[in-house]
Amino acid sequence: MSNPSINKTDFQDFARYLSSEMNANERQNFKKKLLQQKELKAEFDSLENFWQRMENINAPDSNPKATFDTDTAWNRLNERIGEKELPVKETNTRRSLPVWLKVAASVLIILTLGITLWFISGKTEEAQLLSLSTEDEEITLVQKLMDGSVIYMAGNTRFTFPAQFDNRIRKVELTGEAFFDVSHLPDKPFFVETSMAQIEVLGTSFNVKTMGNNGLEVFVETGSVQVQLNARPGEKIHLSQGELLIVRDNFIEKSYVAGLYNTAWRKNHMQFKDEKLENILAVLNQNFQINMRVEDPELNHRRLTVTFYNTSPEILGELIAVSLNIQFEISGQNEILFRK
Repeated sequence: MSNPSINKTDFQDFARYLSSEMNANERQNFKKKLLQQKELKAEFDSLENFWQRMENINAPDSNPKATFDTDTAWNRLNERIGEKELPVKETNTRRSLPVWLKVAASVLIILTLGITLWFISGKTEEAQLLSLSTEDEEITLVQKLMDGSVIYMAGNTRFTFPAQFDNRIRKVELTGEAFFDVSHLPDKPFFVETSMAQIEVLGTSFNVKTMGNNGLEVFVETGSVQVQLNARPGEKIHLSQGELLIVRDNFIEKSYVAGLYNTAWRKNHMQFKDEKLENILAVLNQNFQINMRVEDPELNHRRLTVTFYNTSPEILGELIAVSLNIQFEISGQNEILFRK
């Protein structure tokens, strides 16, 4: 049974720290707190030890559908890339647990520490929320949602979304900056909640940058959105393709800046965590004008944790193939086929 002096917030901090959802300042403060509270540190050490043992089980050869780490793949590609005089950067990817193991670990943690899923997710089971955060300013974390929408998160960003959207609306929360490529579902509008406004879309692509309560930027790349500022309830600002909304204190400006606003940042260093190969290929195909596909549909369900540095289609294909221990073949211009 857990120590009664340790509260719900402490357990939430345990989970956020171990799942790398804390930024640099939060991690530093959390470590200081552990040094100051011996009972808290003892409880955390026990949980961390269990977590590490679960990580050690996650070996690629233990499950053909396990999550794969790409550090080894990059190392094996270094010689070939060097011979081609193409730039390569070392990755610092974190090996994730397979989905089944995460569930098992969560159940065991719940039984061991005497907490519930509500404390881990911050919500009831009926409205379970998942939260992702990024720390590295050079990495873009890519997440595909259940509705097919793709979210590109910049550094120092927190993105919160439900494990499953309800039947009426799709609502997410954002702190930081993200590019949204939202699936078009006319009967189920998509809402982005920030500290300053609510943004409503049906199906479009747009960029949102928040600066706490000090500022907000919304740029529409395709389609249109409506922005309702918290400070001006009942008033909606309509933005169409190429338009930018800037909010600073009491200053509000809407302008047409098509071609001038940079959203290409999302393509430079794309990172996927425990993502299906099918979803990874769809994002790469859309952003790099290539055609990657699999010969065997079973490969689509394999999961991969990987960071792609803006490089050639051949290197992208080879990295995926080496990581998953499969074959790949280039046919035609920028067409790549993966097979077992």
